[in-house]
Amino acid sequence: MRFNKLDLNLLVALDALLSTRSVSRSAEKLFLSQPATSLALGRLRDYFADELLVQVGKTYVPTPLAQELVKPVRDVLLQIQTITRIQPSFDPASSSRRVTIESSDYVISVLLSEVVRRAETLAPLMQFDLRAISPQTPEHLDSGEVELLIAPEFATVPGHPFEPLFEDGFSCVLSRDHPLADGVMSVDQYFAAAHVGVEWGGGRRLTYDARLLSISRRERRQEVIAPNFTLVPELLSGTQRVATLPTRLARQMAQRHALCVVACPVAIPRFVERLQWHKYQDRDPAILWIRSLLLEVAGGFASTEPNKPASRTTRKKPSRR
Repeated sequence: MRFNKLDLNLLVALDALLSTRSVSRSAEKLFLSQPATSLALGRLRDYFADELLVQVGKTYVPTPLAQELVKPVRDVLLQIQTITRIQPSFDPASSSRRVTIESSDYVISVLLSEVVRRAETLAPLMQFDLRAISPQTPEHLDSGEVELLIAPEFATVPGHPFEPLFEDGFSCVLSRDHPLADGVMSVDQYFAAAHVGVEWGGGRRLTYDARLLSISRRERRQEVIAPNFTLVPELLSGTQRVATLPTRLARQMAQRHALCVVACPVAIPRFVERLQWHKYQDRDPAILWIRSLLLEVAGGFASTEPNKPASRTTRKKPSRR
């Protein structure tokens, strides 16, 4: 089919060529041969009267026109995809939809782990592709490669709808044999202690608490910096170090490891995790269903008071259910 003399099938090829900047990788993505993909590129060059991709050494570089086409072409294809997915109703029990979600491993631990457990019963054929937030996250959401993003306010992507999902505060986590494990930590003790910090995402992003403390007059002495939250218990156990973590995660870790939770003596404001989706998927029935499931699970969270210490928890035996 043609529109304004353009074969609309070429839009799919153009999107692949602009995203991969490679004829061979585009051919793989389109399930076409390299000669057929080269022919498509030639037809696109003729239509736009522009080279679109110029070979520099062993790579292709987009022309200024090609760079301007990236977003509108991707938007058109996303709108078409949305139209083709619209159904009178959505049945999670029979759907085989694959949904991609980006979040921190903190969110995976405290929220998404329960969501996928429930989905195993409610939507046994659906697939959930859970990915870590990275510097490319905004591009992933803009391009539709990621359908849902769960992130704090500073990491959400402009131009797409969102809703608050849950909030949390901060607590300190210590090894159970730490001298302050059963006491109260002062501000001076907090800043004098060696810390385990977390800088997540491929670009080593600072966590929310680290961002706030970075502009204060006092600095934490970080002896160890972990690439994610999951590794913190292994880096704390049997040491005199301290970690500052979201309270929900801190309590969860204390139940599973030889750790305890104490109140954070520094008044760090609470934060809200937001659920975000692409603007063209605002009425996608599958996304609406998953959003409702996420809100349902988050709505069942117990409240965490600011800097309120959790009681010392003994390790629970694993359930045999």
